[in-house]
Amino acid sequence: MEEVEEVEEVPDRSAEELVAVLHVVHCDNSRLQYYAEQPSGGRVSIMPLTPFVYEFFLFNSLYQVDWAASNEKKKLVFHSEDDFNEVKKQRAFLSFIKPYAKESPAELYRAFEPLLHIERTEGDWTRVTPDPRISISRGEKFFRDILKLQVLLEQCTMPSDIPTNKNTFEILKECTHFIYLVRNNIFHGSKSLGEVSDPNQKRRIEVYDLFLKGLTSLFFLAKGKDAAACDFVPCPISSSSLPTPNSAEVLDQSLILSAIAKRFMKVGDSRLVARFTKIISPPNIDICPGKKSSLFYPSAGRDFITPILLGLPYCTQFYFFERSNSKYQPEIAGILRHIEGVRIPTNTPRWEINGDRQCLDFEFNGISRRLHWVHADNTAILHEDIELKFYFHRGDSWGEGGSGQEWDSKLLPELIKLIPASSSCIYLTDGIPGGFETQYSTEKFDLNVPFIERGRAYYCGRLSPLANA
Repeated sequence: MEEVEEVEEVPDRSAEELVAVLHVVHCDNSRLQYYAEQPSGGRVSIMPLTPFVYEFFLFNSLYQVDWAASNEKKKLVFHSEDDFNEVKKQRAFLSFIKPYAKESPAELYRAFEPLLHIERTEGDWTRVTPDPRISISRGEKFFRDILKLQVLLEQCTMPSDIPTNKNTFEILKECTHFIYLVRNNIFHGSKSLGEVSDPNQKRRIEVYDLFLKGLTSLFFLAKGKDAAACDFVPCPISSSSLPTPNSAEVLDQSLILSAIAKRFMKVGDSRLVARFTKIISPPNIDICPGKKSSLFYPSAGRDFITPILLGLPYCTQFYFFERSNSKYQPEIAGILRHIEGVRIPTNTPRWEINGDRQCLDFEFNGISRRLHWVHADNTAILHEDIELKFYFHRGDSWGEGGSGQEWDSKLLPELIKLIPASSSCIYLTDGIPGGFETQYSTEKFDLNVPFIERGRAYYCGRLSPLANA
């Protein structure tokens, strides 16, 4: 009798492949900024509406799948169109990720952590424009639910503290349904382009986008992915972090992404700013820094925007040291002029070159400021006629491109001499290289940005020449 050759069964990888494809789209959608080309030339930002719409397309693809059945049968299984409407599919999606969130509460925190770093969702800007699908009261409830979620995040001493009870998942369910109604309005034309470009509408869409990315992030984490959009999506920087005459956003998602692309900011810096200013609140807007009040950042490279945002309430002079002799003139003015409260006097600003430094003048809240990009050894700062008010330091090392100068330890006594007597200097540093010594600190706080710069610790507080007297 002829033997029949046994054929090895090839496992169905369709579900795994779909997750892999959509995960790439999900991550890209949080790193990209979107523009529309104008017929007359030039382009205009279409943030945050476009990434929100793309994320909903992705979410729609995810919740069509019966993930519980797909895992059980080891192949892609879709919900029956006869038995499941869209809302029921979405609830099945939430039911699938719920056991993972209950087993790994820190991942639930991680997914929605970006909401912790935006302004509390209360005030006039949260009032939705009513239409046949969404009432004012329904909009009010959504933003109250988001506020509840923000409070839950705020109350966590550590990520695993977030509750995974029925109330938490009820918030997620209600917010998901509201997002679905918003999606219907956009797709069916209830919202005009004029409405979605309104500043308050734009802020609301940013919240919708962050919530939806949290939901999809939790799914991808549940499916074993190491990273998700929640790890790097930028959060708008609000006026609570940088006081301005107008209570509005200081820097939106689009400009933050642009600054990251040009290496003027680092991924996660919007959250670093929010965390820092919750620990050390900026002074009132009517406090005017002196003409010599200065920020110092050794081995800065082009890392301009975050130190400027943090230092503006305290400083008029910003010293960024970088040893390279490059004649490159960073195109930073385009970012600076869009920061709320900033004004650049000329339409075509140019860096002024003076010996080893390039300078750029601008105003903030009506006060003149100057950015100094100094191409010299960091220790040259010790010979400047300044009053040190803010010390920012990160990413230096003994390795290639690093100075190897231990500003947070060996050089700290020299740095302290730049602080006026009976005064103090705010600092934010990572203590690299050489570690951070605390003898000159009157205040010291550990500050980190979890899930983004893993393994990097920041320290912040105040330095004073009297601390070690």
